Amino acid sequence: MKERIVVYLSGLGSREKNILLFFGVFFLLFVITVFYLVFNDSIESRKAELREKRELMEKVEGYKSAFRRARDRENSMLLAIQTNETNLNSHLNGVREAFGVEISTIKELKPEKKGEFSKEMIEVGIRNIDMPTLMSFLYGLENRARYVFVDALSIKKRFDGKNYEVTLVVATLKEAAEK
Repeated sequence: MKERIVVYLSGLGSREKNILLFFGVFFLLFVITVFYLVFNDSIESRKAELREKRELMEKVEGYKSAFRRARDRENSMLLAIQTNETNLNSHLNGVREAFGVEISTIKELKPEKKGEFSKEMIEVGIRNIDMPTLMSFLYGLENRARYVFVDALSIKKRFDGKNYEVTLVVATLKEAAEK
């Protein structure tokens, strides 16, 4: 076979040999270009897939760390609620004295059990208070560290038009007693 090719090539003229050489080089360059384009496209698509996967992994890591922070906050909140020994009456009296608010009625409400927690509540009535003092009193009353919050609030304008009658429910969260 090799001999036949050599005999065939020796019978060609120089012009025919140049054309055959040019065709061979052109064909070889065409094959190399096709392989380059096919493999380059494949490599680029793999790189894009890897970039997407890396971005997704970074997002997952971000979500994991956010989940851990939220879980830690929840655990610290649960521990704080479980160890909450806040007496609503004493807290209310301390805030009342600090802002000089006259409380007309105080009524303890039945605690509500919410899962493993209990919400202790006191209904407070104030007959004659101006709005700036009321706002200061409410801000002073709520305490995140002790989980004291205003659960309900009703404000009505008094007949004099300057002051208000307020009824509010102050609550705190505690661990529910097992029964």
